[in-house]
Amino acid sequence: MEESAARKLRFLVLQVVGAVAAIHFVVGAAELLRFAAGGLLGEYLTSGQALSQPEPLLFTLSALALLGGVVAVGVGRLDHRRAYLLGAGLMGTYIVGWLAWHSVLSHGLGEAAAGGTSHVGLVDVVASHYADPLVGLLAGTDQPGRETLAAISKTLEAVALALFGTLLFVDPRVEEEEPENPVARIADEATRK
Repeated sequence: MEESAARKLRFLVLQVVGAVAAIHFVVGAAELLRFAAGGLLGEYLTSGQALSQPEPLLFTLSALALLGGVVAVGVGRLDHRRAYLLGAGLMGTYIVGWLAWHSVLSHGLGEAAAGGTSHVGLVDVVASHYADPLVGLLAGTDQPGRETLAAISKTLEAVALALFGTLLFVDPRVEEEEPENPVARIADEATRK
């Protein structure tokens, strides 16, 4: 692929990743601020509630990690290949985590999930937590809210995952960075230490 086309794809993935990071940061930080405003942030972090309701903390930290990755690539501390792999991994983690949260984890961990799930398989999860909010938004019958925002986020994450995968295979910068023999490079790095 030509550098100009790859540059356009890199710009597009940057925009999509920026939107994913913004959504996760706003949702996570808003919830953490709500805890702080009620004087409950310390209790949230120390009482085990962060384990049973981890979304605010995980959303905020993962959004900061995304932004940190963008900065690290920009200043040359992270090569493109590794950035694409890490970005694709995080997008995949968001999607799989969302599916697990709404299915096998029953919207919680530990005691929070003890009540079981109300969904009958992954198709029901996707229908009720992805398709229904988007259809309602497009039809004008649903007020945009967290479910709609989550559905938009899942769409952006899937797009970012596809873009990262595409860039991994077509970006000329990845080809320049890729060593001829990765095992030999690892061995060289190990012997230098």
